[in-house]
Amino acid sequence: MVCSSMAVAIVMWSVMQFGSQSVMMAVMSDASQLLSAPALTLQAYLDSNGAAVPLDRPRRAVRRLPSLDAKDLESSVEFARSLIDKQARHEANIAGSGVTIRRGTPAHGLLAESTATQEAIEHGLDAQVALKASQFIASKYCVRSGIDDESCANQISLLPLALTSLGKKCSSHYKTSLYCSDLNMFRSYDGSCNHRTHSAWGRSLTPYRRLLAADYEDGLHVMKGSRKGKSLVSPRQVSVSLISNLDNPDTSKTLAVMQWGQFVAHDMAHTASSRMLTTGDTISCCSANGKKLSPRHQHSLCAAIDIPSTDPFYSKLGHTCMPYVRSLMAIRSDCTFGPVQQMNQVTHYLDGSVIYGSTAEVATSLRQFHNGRLRTKIHNEREFLPSPRLPQQICINNGTCFQSGDERVNSQPGLAALHTLFLREHNRMASRLSILNPSWDDERLYQEARRIVIAEIQHITYNEWLPVVLGVKYMKRIGLTIQQKGYSAKFNDQIDASTSNSFATAAMAFINSMVEGRIGLYEEDRNAELTVQLKDIFNKPDLVQKSTNLDALVRGLATQSSQSMDLQFSEAMTNYLYKENESYGLDRLSLDIQRGRDHGLPGYNVFREFCGLPKVKDFSQLTDTIPVEVVGKLRKLYKSVDEVDLVVGGLAESRGEEGLIGHTFKCILAEQFARTRIGDRFFYDIGGQPGSFNEAQLKQIKKANLARIFCDNSDNIRNMQAFVFYKPSTPNNDLVPCGEVSLIEQMDLEPWREEQSPSLLPFFIDPEKRTGK
Repeated sequence: MVCSSMAVAIVMWSVMQFGSQSVMMAVMSDASQLLSAPALTLQAYLDSNGAAVPLDRPRRAVRRLPSLDAKDLESSVEFARSLIDKQARHEANIAGSGVTIRRGTPAHGLLAESTATQEAIEHGLDAQVALKASQFIASKYCVRSGIDDESCANQISLLPLALTSLGKKCSSHYKTSLYCSDLNMFRSYDGSCNHRTHSAWGRSLTPYRRLLAADYEDGLHVMKGSRKGKSLVSPRQVSVSLISNLDNPDTSKTLAVMQWGQFVAHDMAHTASSRMLTTGDTISCCSANGKKLSPRHQHSLCAAIDIPSTDPFYSKLGHTCMPYVRSLMAIRSDCTFGPVQQMNQVTHYLDGSVIYGSTAEVATSLRQFHNGRLRTKIHNEREFLPSPRLPQQICINNGTCFQSGDERVNSQPGLAALHTLFLREHNRMASRLSILNPSWDDERLYQEARRIVIAEIQHITYNEWLPVVLGVKYMKRIGLTIQQKGYSAKFNDQIDASTSNSFATAAMAFINSMVEGRIGLYEEDRNAELTVQLKDIFNKPDLVQKSTNLDALVRGLATQSSQSMDLQFSEAMTNYLYKENESYGLDRLSLDIQRGRDHGLPGYNVFREFCGLPKVKDFSQLTDTIPVEVVGKLRKLYKSVDEVDLVVGGLAESRGEEGLIGHTFKCILAEQFARTRIGDRFFYDIGGQPGSFNEAQLKQIKKANLARIFCDNSDNIRNMQAFVFYKPSTPNNDLVPCGEVSLIEQMDLEPWREEQSPSLLPFFIDPEKRTGK
């Protein structure tokens, strides 16, 4: 394990410092091979040339699939389409029965969190066809040939869609022939053309990347535990048995740590729920009174969570069912048949898509088209996020809701407050740039302001937030630390920065443990004038624009303690998530566990091995990372140590000597944020690219900090500590006047001044417009 960890550290440090593409390609192309083999030396790994090995590669098998030609493959696709056509009758029966998601219920709140766009639904339907065709091939050829499920799935994943009518749809979606200009200095809205030779990498509506092969009961899509005699413990049972609702605040970290984590998670990942295949309507998986549906009303894409009869909360309500709809699928990015992949609706890059959107259509709807500004709504003479064009489709309740680059902005007021601050930051930058460069037109001002704001988000994440989460020493060891001067990273065209499924679905769920159930509204003296219960304000973001609440919420983010990262969750998250008109809500941890199983994430034990820890054979061996008393509870819940869910094991791990999270989650986050940085041609501290900042501009970008964002874009906050992720009571972090630029650094935009503005046309050619979208 030590050898493996040191090897990764040396390689990543070398790349960060010296930009060695050959070294980084060796590690990142197949990081799991190095991490999962502690005995393998670095030199031996490099001697193997770091050849990439497909995650779904077939193992040596005695029995093989027969040779299938284009006619055989197209026949499977046609059969799959016929199955979907037959599904229409069943869906009509469900619709006619009145089984639907009622407005104002917790299920409606969950739907808002995972709403699919029309384009995503259409692509998901193609993915459904590919899946059902794969299942047809498995049943017709693998079963007959006696090939086991895992080997069958691996062999099917080598069959190309190109030989079928799905082939053109797949290649069109992944834009394999898209022209990407070498002159683009501004990133596209949908993430395409970041890599000129891999134009679809990181694009919205593409699959999450897998660190390890999918783990399904049938190798393709059937969730683990679904087959008779192989059931897994209910996610709700795990939640009830492991989680306590005790108040355990972190004495040094503020609520901003949690809120920024959610902001970043939303920027990099958005998983949508599936819709009915033939109509696109929403799917309800439980009755209105929390009961299981009859089989004739149960949709095939439902994976409702069983609630035990002994449940201390829901049993009083008579509930036996918690809704969960399986995630929307995406055609595999290599355009093959095989195990299902889940779709990421937003760009995979850390690129401010939460503010600007992940499509040209959304970006356009958010723009004012005057002086480079974003649209706003004026309330009490202050700028706030605009109202949606179709509020009846977006707003959960009858109050106010907002439009931003990501619809989840409305889920809670703290998140809406951050969105509001960055809306104002964009407009502030656009205004200052227009003064410096009066000849710049609206497009140039917008794109330059957008580029600066994205850079600020990236710098705050890597320079302030990640050191808190991962630890300063750990970041130095793996080479993620931001250099104070000059360019500190080099772009590698062979690194796919796409968000990993395990990162989005499990590892980033650590922030849910840090959510505070009581939200303080703080005065300038940092005393809470009022406290509101989080369970009462889900999907009620209008709190932000009432009275002086924006400032009060922002002060709270910088003052109130976050909860510690542990197995103690706020009751707002375990019993009242998205509570609206009812007296109950949903359970975040139960949903996270079920989503991990839905996405086919291998168990915690496998990820331990991937991250350099020994794979264990017995629960007693887990005590190297998990407290003894927790291991005892896991033993009672799971039949085998291999069944422990990744999100459960990751949350249960003790944190190390620094940082907030344990070894396995730290490993998954570090792997992702290394890719996010090196695999993004437009990342702010990468030099030598058309979109790179010059050295004078980069020097100013590196002054960006969240304290300055809070000071400059709030209404009347006069004092702030320099490091808002730490409480002002911590050493060397006292409150100082916002105007004191020597203590809270401020960017100078003078390096952006141009005597004569060149035409913007050569620098920004939206690839979506080239394809006629």
